[in-house]
Amino acid sequence: MNASDIAEQLMQRSAAPREIAFRDLVESASDVVIVTDVALDQPGPFIRYVNPAFTRLTGWQPQEVVGRSPRILQGPGTDRATTAAIGAALRRGERTSAKILNYARNGAPYWLDLRIVPLFDAQLRIDGFAAFERDVTLDKRQYDELEHLADRDTLTGVPNRRALLRGAEAELASRGDGGFCAAWVDIDHFKRVNDTHGHPAGDAVLMAVADVLAENLRRVDLFGRMGGEEFAICMPGVTISEAGAVAERLRRAVEAAVFPTEVGPLRVTCSIGVTAAQPGEALATLLARADTALYAAKQGGRNRVVAVA
Repeated sequence: MNASDIAEQLMQRSAAPREIAFRDLVESASDVVIVTDVALDQPGPFIRYVNPAFTRLTGWQPQEVVGRSPRILQGPGTDRATTAAIGAALRRGERTSAKILNYARNGAPYWLDLRIVPLFDAQLRIDGFAAFERDVTLDKRQYDELEHLADRDTLTGVPNRRALLRGAEAELASRGDGGFCAAWVDIDHFKRVNDTHGHPAGDAVLMAVADVLAENLRRVDLFGRMGGEEFAICMPGVTISEAGAVAERLRRAVEAAVFPTEVGPLRVTCSIGVTAAQPGEALATLLARADTALYAAKQGGRNRVVAVA
């Protein structure tokens, strides 16, 4: 099916001059147009037509793709749930739309705003599908950057409270065995740092402490700033004993560090409360118990770890 056939299908066999006008429109469009047959089962569907915008975006020439499946554009990052939902809608004869990651001939990834409509023959039977694709790669990158910034603490650059809680909720929900521990960290006498040396020095200490904590955690651990001088850590797959050992390592690392500030090098210590999740326990309950353990550490003289079951 060529561009003239598209015009016939989409404009319901309107007058020839209008078909020609529509063909010219498709050929000159900046958006990609792909027409396939109706065979949805692999190895189909098979491409019948692509417009010049397709070649500009993908690097594939029409003669290289006609007769092949659009699946050649998919790759390791293409979301299988999205492609399955598209296929299900088309099998029902419905229009569908999605944002999906595809790959050019040279392997370069690109994001598409994809819309697919069924095409009908004279007997109103589905005869194929027309896909209209707009490259939204730049928009997706900007969205991802904004989303990343929204999840980051503006001072330290580590995940903020919202991001940490979201990630911890998902991780905790996936673990029915209770193999999940939380730690609450507080910089000792931080108000004294601000009052004595000024807020710029306090900010420098906060950023440096966040770096020390992050550098001494596993990749699978979830870490974020909860506000003020407090941080939280969620550790999947560890026992309370192992989590306590991690917390002690963090405490020692902070105690040993010398933090450069505009008023000269400063040292601080931290107190840490640690606890383990019980099967079926809510994250809020877990963190509240970690906070209680932190309070016990501070009441016990600070610069120490207190672990409670």
